[in-house]
Amino acid sequence: MKRLSVLLPLLLMAALSMSAWAAEQPPQDLGIVTGEHWVPSSLEQKRAFLIGVGNVLEIGQALAGDDYEKLRGISILPVLLEGLSGVGIAEMVEQVDAYYASNPDQVNRPVIEVLYIEMALPKLAS
Repeated sequence: MKRLSVLLPLLLMAALSMSAWAAEQPPQDLGIVTGEHWVPSSLEQKRAFLIGVGNVLEIGQALAGDDYEKLRGISILPVLLEGLSGVGIAEMVEQVDAYYASNPDQVNRPVIEVLYIEMALPKLAS
């Protein structure tokens, strides 16, 4: 308990200093993430992006509930969920990295489009 009483104030101070630092940073609107954002990003940032995409897909599936099948043909949700099923984050990072490395003229292409057209659709077609 004594250890917690020493650690808690330190953690609180660290959190407050980080929030103060973040408040000083100029806001940057980030629309659609493209290869321009992807290529220079760190591995952690790429993983975080893909985990976020996965979370959004899972939430979409949960919200659709019994109407999930009705989304076929009108939403990218079923294609991404089923086409990327079983593909790990590390493999996705490798494939998206490889796509932009092989297609440097496509850096304006959204990452979500690469996931959909270059990864999910081909897997479903096979």
